Amino acid sequence: MPPSIIERLPAELIQPIFRESGYNPSLPLASPHIAAKLSDKRVYTAVCDHLLTAQHVNARPHQKASQTLLFAAKWMTWDFFKSWVLHQYEPKGCLCGKTEKEGCWDKQWPINWEDASQMPFSRAHLPALAWVNGRLPKKLFTGEWTQDKIEFSRFLLWTTSMTVDWANEEMRQIVLQSRKGAILQGNLEAVELFNHNRRLGKAPDIASIHFAVLEAGCNRSIVFDMLATAHRWGKCEGWARDELDDWCEARIEAGDPKGRWLQQKIQGLRGEVTPARPKPEKEPSPTKWGGNIDQREGDYELEGDKLVVNELRWNEVCVDLNSFSPMLFESFCKFRTPVLHFP
Repeated sequence: MPPSIIERLPAELIQPIFRESGYNPSLPLASPHIAAKLSDKRVYTAVCDHLLTAQHVNARPHQKASQTLLFAAKWMTWDFFKSWVLHQYEPKGCLCGKTEKEGCWDKQWPINWEDASQMPFSRAHLPALAWVNGRLPKKLFTGEWTQDKIEFSRFLLWTTSMTVDWANEEMRQIVLQSRKGAILQGNLEAVELFNHNRRLGKAPDIASIHFAVLEAGCNRSIVFDMLATAHRWGKCEGWARDELDDWCEARIEAGDPKGRWLQQKIQGLRGEVTPARPKPEKEPSPTKWGGNIDQREGDYELEGDKLVVNELRWNEVCVDLNSFSPMLFESFCKFRTPVLHFP
């Protein structure tokens, strides 16, 4: 089929039409001929300026859908997004989009691209992108986890309100498989994203810990993070003897120190008292990181088998509900997964 009249228009006319359409991402998706004429970094930058910097209150559903298509675009890579963020916020000197004279009181600059979660924001100092609430793109969860994917995902989860489209069964399965893939790949940073962000699914439970140990080889750093997070969310209550105990005993008999290490962690979760673990003088707080799982207990270090426990800012958010307005609370929770400590 020959190109239509609009497809035959030159880029000098297609681009203004795209601008007048409100940079509707559906236009380049309608035709590869049109998409080719809109493939220009200046156009991409203008699209982001329009869709990611101004809230159109009367068109929020349309804007959310447009943001979803925007991040799903092939050209929306981590490198391009970083260049746009610099273009947009470097003149202000902070991701909040304001100068000190305009109200920025806690300057967050330069940007920590490797781990955006190390940039502290609060309910009184939100990043300008916090209101962006499209769907996280499928491309972040397909294939192996790379450092670019981890950094891009972490940045979006820390600074925006974007979530997974859990109503889409295909996307649901992709994310669930991506979580398993991160465990099988032994990628601690990727697993931490799933463990500590409820927008990426439920907290790890006993079944997922079984998978990490019995099928993924028991990467100690990953298993410890899953155990501690599951305990934190009350997912390990009533944990009866099961296949993990058999696995531990088999590994102990084989002389693998990992078996004893995991056995001690499981016993700690159950509150069992053993000669190596006397009853604690004081019960630990159920909201404390790791609960009654002692990171140091039974630890050892072998080449290629070192326990790594990262200090994550996801777990440091504390919200005082008595001094939190409903509007701010809703806005804050959309872009952060807070741990609520009730007074």
